[in-house]
Amino acid sequence: MHRTTLARCAVMALALLASFAVSAQTRSPQHWIEYKPAGGRYRVDMPAAPNATTVPVQVGGGATVPMAEASAMVDRIAYIASYVDYPASVTKNAAADIILTQVRNGSAAGNSWRDEKKLQLGRSEGREYTVVQASGNVAVTRIYWVRGRLYQLVVDGKQGIEKADDTRRFLESFSLVQ
Repeated sequence: MHRTTLARCAVMALALLASFAVSAQTRSPQHWIEYKPAGGRYRVDMPAAPNATTVPVQVGGGATVPMAEASAMVDRIAYIASYVDYPASVTKNAAADIILTQVRNGSAAGNSWRDEKKLQLGRSEGREYTVVQASGNVAVTRIYWVRGRLYQLVVDGKQGIEKADDTRRFLESFSLVQ
């Protein structure tokens, strides 16, 4: 597997997150909604109607793949759900644990991470960890590797969001669907 490719993707996702957090308008939550993107094969509760975008992610050799991202900003807290399908030529049948470690390392590059725990979603492996950013913000992140697809859930905000009820609701609402 091309280690720097997954690391670059994770760093790119965090860079997009940071730019979104700076530029997005804050709005108060009206009510939580279920979000199920077409083709996403997942569902998650969002605190507001998300903005959906597709961003090209480099996977090595100049090739890119689309990353689908849905994000909502509420009270200066960004809630982001994304997924990207990696070609087998990039992952080269690497173990999920190795892929998840590389993604974590890439998303924490230049920052520190803490509170990592391994997760299981059906037969798929995942991780949850908190990235402490140089700005003082934290990004609580869940990642899952499911048959060539990387799912990422991120809540980005001020210190203390790790234990916030809304953070837990968002992260724990994620499930795979057909």
